[in-house]
Amino acid sequence: MVKPDKPKKGQIPFDQLPIEKRLTIQKYDADDCKDAIHGRRIPKAFGHEVHRLCIIRGIRYHHGFAEELRGVTPEFTRALNARDIMSGVIPTFSEPDRSDIPYCIWHPDVPSEDTLRLLVQRYPDMIYHAARACAVGGYIDLYKELDILPEVHIAEEAGYAQRNRKGSQEIYQNILSQPVKFAIMNDYKRTVDVSGRRVTPLNGDTAAYSSLEAKSTFHESKGPWVHKSYYFNITEDWGIDDHDCEAPKTPDDDFPLVYSPLPTDLPLINKDGLISVAAYIGDIDRYVRLRRPEWIEDELGLVVHGIYHNAFFAKWWNSQISETPQSGLIECTIRRAINARRIMSNDLSWVTVDVPDLVLPEMIYYPSFAQGTTYQELAHIVPSMYRLCLQACIGAGYVTTWDNLLLQPPEDISYFQSPRKPDEPEDLKLWRISRVVGADIWNEAQLASNPQFLQEISAAVPKKPDSGPDWQDYCSAFGLYHRIPEGVIRVDKPIWPSGGIGPYNGQRPGIGDVDYAAFVMDAVGKDVWEEEKQRQNSSYLPVDRIYEFLKTNRASK
Repeated sequence: MVKPDKPKKGQIPFDQLPIEKRLTIQKYDADDCKDAIHGRRIPKAFGHEVHRLCIIRGIRYHHGFAEELRGVTPEFTRALNARDIMSGVIPTFSEPDRSDIPYCIWHPDVPSEDTLRLLVQRYPDMIYHAARACAVGGYIDLYKELDILPEVHIAEEAGYAQRNRKGSQEIYQNILSQPVKFAIMNDYKRTVDVSGRRVTPLNGDTAAYSSLEAKSTFHESKGPWVHKSYYFNITEDWGIDDHDCEAPKTPDDDFPLVYSPLPTDLPLINKDGLISVAAYIGDIDRYVRLRRPEWIEDELGLVVHGIYHNAFFAKWWNSQISETPQSGLIECTIRRAINARRIMSNDLSWVTVDVPDLVLPEMIYYPSFAQGTTYQELAHIVPSMYRLCLQACIGAGYVTTWDNLLLQPPEDISYFQSPRKPDEPEDLKLWRISRVVGADIWNEAQLASNPQFLQEISAAVPKKPDSGPDWQDYCSAFGLYHRIPEGVIRVDKPIWPSGGIGPYNGQRPGIGDVDYAAFVMDAVGKDVWEEEKQRQNSSYLPVDRIYEFLKTNRASK
């Protein structure tokens, strides 16, 4: 337990200071957070973001709590107004900005039909808020009475609630059957815009009521406060609580859609796995349709992989970001991947002598090699890429280009500016090799199919140099072209996005052995998967164990 702060002599306790002053004090107190969550008292100070989130959470769950904060910040006031509506009280909104209108008025409690009817009568522009609450509560009669456009967020909300409420099922089917549907609500931005509506199918962009049951324990941290649905914050408290809790599983399975055409209207799934797969393989149509306005976990690395492996995905991304980003990790990372793919596609039209280093790739020979003349031209235009071009020549077996780069290097290569030292080779080619060779080039030559490279390198540098940066260990062309799949399927989550240190400009994106799982999951059977999961107390099944299943099944037939 955190001991309360003892005010110094003559100092006014925090909780006796004016509210405006307490808003500026960023003193974290775990007991204050817990009391706020349970609606017992507001914190002594609430300049800390976690304190404010706990207050909003407490307001939403406890009617009458923190009324003294009404009008202090828009966030507090919106939460108080949402709680009033859920408790059957119609608040008075400010004019003219209406910044105190809450977005979500259906969690944790759904207002009554009478309350929603009165709300719309008084505030007609909240008709879609009310309709969304109807979808959660199953108020089919009131929904029909509101006579609104078929809205996709309301449809998905009703779809998630339909198993518990017959009226929700009717609302879901009513909207689903419409030939044209609209996006009017926006759960990412918490906006409702009838005039800016757009035609769209159901696309999995709804923070359904059930997903709001996911909770994360508060702790001293600076925002944003996140859990698995970190792109949604329709309750404005980021799901903060005094315990962790997973949201219920989505009603439908996303995995069959990995190997099936996407339907016009997505079923009730979390589409993050499909986004990951689309990014990883560089599927433009799927990725553009499914992607969210905020990056999901590991998405950037998966996009980089897709760009490296699909020139057309790279071409599309080329039109999405600046040719020469000045800063920003995301844009620079994507631009480096695009430039790598362009090199491997023998396109140097973008290369100039003053191209900034931050957009130059660190791996330019996988999943395909460029022509030897491309590497030679690149090295002469951008001398800082010289060593990387030499490494590419080894992996590709380009002996002629290797010789040309060493015997006729760019004029201003820094490696060759200083005079030869007494202990360095006298042969010009070997001397230059001795100046540029490192652990990465040595490793490449050691694994190359043509022994000439290693013979020349070892003649110039008899002892293998020490290793460079860790990620370079993953970057030999031989190792990349001869990688062995892990051969492990995660039963409860076949699509398993991951990151780490690796060859794609320092990243190692992955989605698990999805291709293998797509074929084997059905062959083994879900019952067997679940039995093995329970027996091994693990969600991971290696290839050899799967073969045991298949042998047993064949023997029993």
